[in-house]
Amino acid sequence: MRSINYTTMETTERFARICSATNEGMNEGFLFEESLQYFIEKEDAERYAIEIGYADLDEAYDDDAYCYTEWDWEDEGEWYEKHDGQWFECTEDSKVLINNN
Repeated sequence: MRSINYTTMETTERFARICSATNEGMNEGFLFEESLQYFIEKEDAERYAIEIGYADLDEAYDDDAYCYTEWDWEDEGEWYEKHDGQWFECTEDSKVLINNN
């Protein structure tokens, strides 16, 4: 990871998480806590539930494999921003380029 000069970048929307399927920023969605997988869309969450061995999303929910939740980046003190197609993990003091694969 390389540090980026915090003061020279434009401001942009802030997100608490990045969707594991679409690579889009998100502040609410499906959380598979054990694997730290995040999904905006129900279809992507269902696909992942099946991939990890559940018959469907309902079965995963009944097994407490995931929840639907909201995050507030302000409460967490860190957030993600996208600049020129690249995601950065941010705090009040820094912006660090993260692996965008």
